[in-house]
Amino acid sequence: EVESLLKKLNFIPTSVFTTDLPYVDFLDRVHKAELKLRSKGLWEVPHPWLNLFVPKSKIADFDKGVFKGILNKNKTSGPILIYPMNKNKWDQRSSVVTPDEEVFYLVALLRSALDNGEETQSLEYLSNQNRQILRFCDDAGIDVKQYLPHYTTQEEWKDHFGNKWDRFHKMKMEFDPRHILATGQQIFRPTFASSSSKIASW
Repeated sequence: EVESLLKKLNFIPTSVFTTDLPYVDFLDRVHKAELKLRSKGLWEVPHPWLNLFVPKSKIADFDKGVFKGILNKNKTSGPILIYPMNKNKWDQRSSVVTPDEEVFYLVALLRSALDNGEETQSLEYLSNQNRQILRFCDDAGIDVKQYLPHYTTQEEWKDHFGNKWDRFHKMKMEFDPRHILATGQQIFRPTFASSSSKIASW
């Protein structure tokens, strides 16, 4: 089955490698990775991860500017995942935001910041690199969407949600009109009073 599927792809055959796992082991893969990192003392460290959805039409530009440019030959401190996804497989009623193309790529930089004296492994360096990647995409007109983004203003969130903002806002007003849920994301400010008596009366 795999060989039949691979025949339809344009790739270098010698670059293919596969791993066969029982389904339960596949589901438990993150836990096993955690145990391996813990054994090396690499779990309780900052993880400046960057997860992006990149439109298919811009993936070559992303490759040139990010992988062959910004990241270049820097040694990575964690896995980098890249795989295509179909927009029609996502539930459009959810609040997740994907690029406005039928096919897009998840690019996940799952790196760990290490305090080992190497500047390119430090939290500051990796965080700056993440910002540089986002700035490059913006300047190059690559309309990436972050998965699990961290924004600090409502304007940034509106830009992130794009044409989904009105529906997202409407649902918020209907189901959480006082904005008491998910305050840490700073999309909406809570409107309830701080005094316990007023909260109780609500």
